[in-house]
Amino acid sequence: MRFFSNAWPTPEEERAGAWKRFSLLLQCVFFFLTTLAVAAFALLFEFKGNWFVLLVSVGVSELLIQKKHFWRTGIEAALWLGGLYAFIFSLPSSGKPEALLVLAAAAALAGWRVRYALFGTLAMVLVTAYFAWRHLPHEALAFGCGIAVVAAFACTRAWKRPSTELLWQMLLIVMPVAGYAASDTSFYATETATFFAFAIVFAMIGIRYRVRVPLVASGIAIAIAALDAHKQIPLATETQLMIAGIALLIVAAAIARALRRRTHGFVLDAAPPGELESIVTGVVPAVVAASPSPATSAQPLGGGGEFGGAGASGNF
Repeated sequence: MRFFSNAWPTPEEERAGAWKRFSLLLQCVFFFLTTLAVAAFALLFEFKGNWFVLLVSVGVSELLIQKKHFWRTGIEAALWLGGLYAFIFSLPSSGKPEALLVLAAAAALAGWRVRYALFGTLAMVLVTAYFAWRHLPHEALAFGCGIAVVAAFACTRAWKRPSTELLWQMLLIVMPVAGYAASDTSFYATETATFFAFAIVFAMIGIRYRVRVPLVASGIAIAIAALDAHKQIPLATETQLMIAGIALLIVAAAIARALRRRTHGFVLDAAPPGELESIVTGVVPAVVAASPSPATSAQPLGGGGEFGGAGASGNF
């Protein structure tokens, strides 16, 4: 049992970065290089079966984790995930969508072992893709948004491990987008109302519990709802953008006015009186003045020349 005594760093060690770790850029580089090495190793020993590749990859990863205290280097994570995927890809395939569930289970297992939030998020995205492959867009949207709601409430509590907290945050940000991407284009109105509702829920959670990530998720939900609404409104794109910009300025002015005198919670530095209001009231005339009318834009501008059309001049 001594071999498993250092299976994970303690929450305190994880927060302090006590085990060997690299910067995010180096993690990405070493993850990519290690993945290439595992793929080459799998091709080299294919004749022996990729059980061998799986055992070697996971064994080396465990040795690095438990004996050398590798944690957040990118190497141990790539060995775990690469070994599992090398074994799965060597199995006979019938092209069924259930293969995505197998890949999701492998990502979840690797994510649990090395505490990589990205792997756990990948597992949930693959499950969403499974619903899309089975032509179940409503289920895909419900699954993605359901996971996001659970993650939103999970973000309101304190977690001992930063990796667990990061997992919930990534799920909250990614899953609404994954659910929207896997949904059908035939029910825009339903999606618009759904994501506006989720935007309100996420904003209320973020304001109530003073958490930033639900506020970011609320902005993403509003962007998705606005994208769907844009596809249904029979107006020119430029007109929709102007209306959206004016609406955002009005909302910003209202929020600034509401937060200006607060001293706790969400606060805002005092702005000069009437500054935001003057911007909002002046943006419409400015936009209208900047847009040439069809009558004037069609007329040539004279340059004062002596002869020739449209102000052409014979003087050089």
